[in-house]
Amino acid sequence: MSLRSLWGHFGDLETLFAATGAELMRRQDDAYEPIDPSLPLDERIDAYCRQRAELLEYIAPFARSSEIRAPFSRELQRNRLRYLDRARYEIRALFSDQFEGVDDTVRTHIENLLGVSTTWPTWVSLRDVLRLSVPEAVEVMKRAVSALLMEASGAGRQQAVARAAQEKAVVAPHRRAQQSRPVPAMTPREQVVVPA
Repeated sequence: MSLRSLWGHFGDLETLFAATGAELMRRQDDAYEPIDPSLPLDERIDAYCRQRAELLEYIAPFARSSEIRAPFSRELQRNRLRYLDRARYEIRALFSDQFEGVDDTVRTHIENLLGVSTTWPTWVSLRDVLRLSVPEAVEVMKRAVSALLMEASGAGRQQAVARAAQEKAVVAPHRRAQQSRPVPAMTPREQVVVPA
């Protein structure tokens, strides 16, 4: 495609970035294969991280070329947020069991960390800065995802224990009050005589 036909179709860079981002998202949707959420946790983590690595390697040329312009482009920044939102959505769907009982604030923090750990900024650091191979980078991603999911699961257990203790503390004074009440003595009329 010539530059003239490119600029004839796209009036400015932002329009071009929006179209490119939409096309990349469409291609990712076509290539996406849902992972079975009933798989054991280790298998889900492995499958998810391998899938993310394939996707990140696919978008690498586009992502690298947009890095220079991203700080100055609203559309490229929107595209980054869309990718992050997509990653968080997939995490919620695939690992929802690990977030049971986790309060909203902790859940949001861990989902954000998982999203950042499995998207381009971290991947480019693993591949280009640390110069890891794809399998090595996948292993690092798996460790990060595993650790964060363990933290979520642990937070859920801690919060469940704290809620149970709180409920017990609320019920305990009521029970003590019931137990400490003196049993009224029965008057002779109220006494029941059981025939022998």
